[in-house]
Amino acid sequence: MAGSGELGSLTAAARSLWGKSDYGEGECWLPLYVHLADAAGMAGRLWDCWLPKATREVVARADGGEDGGDEALARSLLVFLAGVHDVGKATPVFQAKGVPFGWSDNRGIAWKPERAGFVLNRDLVGKRDPTHPIAGELILEKYLARHVAPDCGASGVRSLSSIVGAHHGNFPARTRLHDGSHDLLALGWGGEGHEAWEEAQDELVGYAAWLAGIDDKRLSRLVRLRLDVAVESLLTGMVIISDWLASDSDLFPLLDVCDVDDGMDVATLRRRLERAWAKAHIPAPWSEQRPSVEPFGEFFCHRFGLPAGIEPRPIQKAAERVAWDAKDPGLLVIEAPMGEGKTEAALVAAELLAYRRGLGGVCVALPTMATTDAMFARVRRWLDRLPRDGSLEEKDIYLAHGKAGLNEEFQGLVRESRRHRSLVGNAREGDAHEFESEGATVSAWMYGRKKGMLSNFVVCTVDQVLMGALHMRHLSLRQLALANKVVVVDECHAYDLYMRQYLDVILQWLGYWRVPTVLLSATLPDGQRERMVEAYLSGRRLSEKASAPGGGEQHHVTKIPAYLRKKQSTAASAGAAAPAKASVPHVGYPQITYTDGTKALCVGAEASSRSVPVSLKLTDDSVDALVELLRDRLRDGGCAGVICDTVGRAQEAERALAEVFGEDVVTLDHSRFIDLDRMSAEEVLRSELGPAASVGNGRRPHTRIVVGTQVLEQSLDIDFDLLVTDVAPIDLLLQRLGRTHRHKRGEDECERPKMLREACCYVRGIDAIDGGRPTFSKGVTNVYDVATLMESLSVLGMTTERSGVDILLPRDIPHLVREAYSDQVERIVPERWGEAYLTAQRDRKARNDAKVQRARTCLLQDLTYAKKNDWTLVNLADKNSVGEDPRDSDRGNRAVRDTQETIEVLLVRKLQDGEIALLPWVGNGSVAAGSTLPTECEPSREESLPLAECAVRLPIAICPTDKLDGCIEELERGCVNYVRCWQESPWLAGRLLLPMEESEPGVYECELLGKRLRYTRRGGLATVQELNPSI
Repeated sequence: MAGSGELGSLTAAARSLWGKSDYGEGECWLPLYVHLADAAGMAGRLWDCWLPKATREVVARADGGEDGGDEALARSLLVFLAGVHDVGKATPVFQAKGVPFGWSDNRGIAWKPERAGFVLNRDLVGKRDPTHPIAGELILEKYLARHVAPDCGASGVRSLSSIVGAHHGNFPARTRLHDGSHDLLALGWGGEGHEAWEEAQDELVGYAAWLAGIDDKRLSRLVRLRLDVAVESLLTGMVIISDWLASDSDLFPLLDVCDVDDGMDVATLRRRLERAWAKAHIPAPWSEQRPSVEPFGEFFCHRFGLPAGIEPRPIQKAAERVAWDAKDPGLLVIEAPMGEGKTEAALVAAELLAYRRGLGGVCVALPTMATTDAMFARVRRWLDRLPRDGSLEEKDIYLAHGKAGLNEEFQGLVRESRRHRSLVGNAREGDAHEFESEGATVSAWMYGRKKGMLSNFVVCTVDQVLMGALHMRHLSLRQLALANKVVVVDECHAYDLYMRQYLDVILQWLGYWRVPTVLLSATLPDGQRERMVEAYLSGRRLSEKASAPGGGEQHHVTKIPAYLRKKQSTAASAGAAAPAKASVPHVGYPQITYTDGTKALCVGAEASSRSVPVSLKLTDDSVDALVELLRDRLRDGGCAGVICDTVGRAQEAERALAEVFGEDVVTLDHSRFIDLDRMSAEEVLRSELGPAASVGNGRRPHTRIVVGTQVLEQSLDIDFDLLVTDVAPIDLLLQRLGRTHRHKRGEDECERPKMLREACCYVRGIDAIDGGRPTFSKGVTNVYDVATLMESLSVLGMTTERSGVDILLPRDIPHLVREAYSDQVERIVPERWGEAYLTAQRDRKARNDAKVQRARTCLLQDLTYAKKNDWTLVNLADKNSVGEDPRDSDRGNRAVRDTQETIEVLLVRKLQDGEIALLPWVGNGSVAAGSTLPTECEPSREESLPLAECAVRLPIAICPTDKLDGCIEELERGCVNYVRCWQESPWLAGRLLLPMEESEPGVYECELLGKRLRYTRRGGLATVQELNPSI
């Protein structure tokens, strides 16, 4: 039966069904069987020319056996699924769409199937359900259960058919499948003429099998595989890409509806495919010849453009050894202090792991857009020096975050790549030759919010990786993108409990796919490290069971140590079960924890950065005390940092300090500035306080005070003579300490003011500490748990008002973090805090439990549970999904961050005549600062770019989550008349404006949700008045 639908035997009736049209014009169409052939052909090309070897092996192992499996059969499976993906269009409910304006309208192409003898019921016109993906899944289930594996039943063949149901990006929900299966008239399984519909459906499924070269025996074997859901998801992603390519009419032109279709022969279909593939310019996966890693010093210097003779740091050598020598490397957790070269260590490891595993590139994820932009430049320079085995397009790179359109380096590379393709396309290879180099390029097809992550090399914010564990449309596409590359996650210590739920789950899926993953951190609590390692290993062990002989019917049992069995038995049996902690030895600091097969190992490395002794002291929390402290310590000059836990505390401190020291001395940095203002301020900070600035060259100021929030912890390489910080969890507090005396300033720090040559940090945010219950500032406890803050002070021994402690960085970092997060930390907490500490522990547990529950709302299923219960993509659809909203494009990004921010708006100035303009200081070389913006037409690129840089997020205090929709509606009402003509702009489409009026020089205000907001260039966005508390 599988071969009954071959091209020569397709009936005229089956060939009459339409698959693509010109949207009701009635002039062009594409027969369904041609579209299925196009998609099947593209799937084969993607398998052969785009999919990395490692990803092919994941599918092949699922087809039988650890030793690579049956790759030919795996390829045939993909081609078959792509060839049958749109069989749901062979139904009356879909074919009726060919009459968009009623039966009296002669436009449309429903006459094609009607003329061939199909009965189309007029009641189906305009009917939406069942959709063709749902209908396709039901048709394939019925075909396989009837003709291929009658002993399995419909549920037994759902593994493959669910991939067809998911090919539009949404996993097929069982309720929709149930309702669709009972709509026999819509499916063509009942009513007048149903026999013709059922025969055509069977023909087209057989046709797909013929396209894939699958006979009944091989199809029966595939049906009985019961693929794991992690493999189904990868196949779904590949089918989606095949469908997108086959649906591109520039690649696969539509046909004249009046042409006689006697059936395209194989040669015609092949030529059509070859032309489309050549025109698509899909880059091959990156590859290289075996790298010459010895001597490692030469290899390292070449990759990073360093002068010959530079010696790699110990942690970099250790990373190379693990990546190159481990028998079966998987996860690497690199822990080292700042300045040890973790980024270079990760890139070295990523290259070697990609080569060894047969992966097609690298994905580097970072916590913020600022760090991501900075990393993009570094990765591009590394990529320019990276060898390639094939064409230039192998080294395609993409920057993935919400403001990538404003990154000039990336956008310049986009324009350069487009020019190169244009010259080649116009047969001007001579002019194009100037672009031929080892440098990076940007793919035209692998571009945009949905497809950019598919590029071989990606630099992105961490949410792009975490969304691989978020139930959201086109999840399979994102998972395929991650499975194709080595994944590097930086600053993983910075992710809170909520985000770690997503990190743990995606690590498990990465482990299943055997994707090498590198995690970078300053230092980690033992429990967090062990949990991440176990998450990865649990997926890795499941992949061994998946590849056991006999597919899903036999399971290879891995012996698990008793201590691990005990811990695993306590994990939840449903939902996102918490992984047990793997037993990971600790060997020192810096160190690399890594997996080799299913074992967790650890190797140490010597610290190469200089040691910095730092004195910590408590200080009063009042702003008056802060002013007096800095007045005293900076009397001979110096550069001080003041890090606050909230924007409100930072703004309050800045105002008080500026009144005393002057606005020219005090600088404020936090997340509520428009992008342009924040980038400008941080550029000044880097130039004045970075490693290249010194007193000697005149770039380091005599006196500077920088007040900021947590943004100062991660994104800036700046150095303070003195630090004042709000109390924080110990790991974050140590991260902040790394900003004081970060760079050597002369012999014995002689370039610093005499009073500040010994590093010192003052800790504030504590209202009282000597009594039975320490109390903290309200702003501080809105961010961090009281119990965690008490533990942080306890391990430092700072438990009285006059407390102080001297520590040595980085030597003391690991043991302080281990003590603060150990199970015995309560022994260190002072007895007089006992009752308050127990209360704080209970509050923390309740808060953490709530975070975990919030995270699980749309969190992808734990693979262990899914495998145990034979889940398919249909079961995944039972989870809540993050819906898409064109007004709110970063909804998924926020869902994985538990962010305390809401909607992003563009700030504009509202003029007295009702027009809008840029803020007075916003402009560029082509557009004058403060220019009026056009509202009757689309702004030019030159006008759009500075406006796009005026983005700022509304904090949750202004727009709480439960009022999100109301906030969007109010913003839309306020800007609809301005943005009506902007919806085709690549920079401004869908963006929300917040028009603000100038209330006094340099001060801009507006009302939103009953609150008055104010923006100034010095202070950023703030709430200054609540107009109606009941709103």
